[in-house]
Formats: sequence, structure tokens, C-alpha cells
Amino acid sequence: MAIGDRTPAEIIAPVALSATATARYTNSAANRTQVTGIWLSNNGASERKVSLYKNGTATVNMIASAIVLPASGSIFIDLAGKALVFTGTQTLAAKQDAGADVTMAAYGIIEQIA
Repeated sequence: MAIGDRTPAEIIAPVALSATATARYTNSAANRTQVTGIWLSNNGASERKVSLYKNGTATVNMIASAIVLPASGSIFIDLAGKALVFTGTQTLAAKQDAGADVTMAAYGIIEQIA
């Protein structure tokens, strides 16, 4: 990529969450990334709640909490037109309330800025 190039991308390949808030994406300092969509899929037999974090995993970094996923259910969070923007080495983290049966994936646009 060259400076100014914008590339649609899979930002986070499907990954299982855990009950501990964990960074799932770290932006490169050479890029500005826009997350335009997040998929959450509950592959288990119990309802799960998911929390999302930006720029850290402390409670003050939480941007969404208790997103309810029914057993065997999924949700698509459409951020087109209101994307989460990552600069520097900012992170996107997530956790579920218990277990490891929720899968997360994210998609968006990566723009090279350096």
C-alpha cells in the first residue's frame, strides 16, 4: 500500500471471545482504520452478553456493554456512516460474560497515512 491508499479489509478474522477483556485488534501507527461492521455470533446453548472496548480494557474504555446474544443467535452491528476510527496504535477489545462460545469478526477500511 502507498500513502493515501484505502483498502476494504477483514479487520478481525472470526475469533472466540473469553470472559476477560482482550484486545482483538491493534491498529498500525502507519494506518487510520475505520471499523464499519462487527459480527457477534453465539455458538452456545446459553444466552451471552458481550462488551466492547476502545483504547484499553478498563471499564472507562467500554463503548458498549451487555449486548445480548440469544442462544445460537447472532447480531451484526452496522457502523457504516458512523465508523469506529482507530489511529496510532489504538485497540478494539471485547469480552463475553462467561465461557468462550461467542465469535467476533470485524470489517472496515484501512487507509495508509505514513
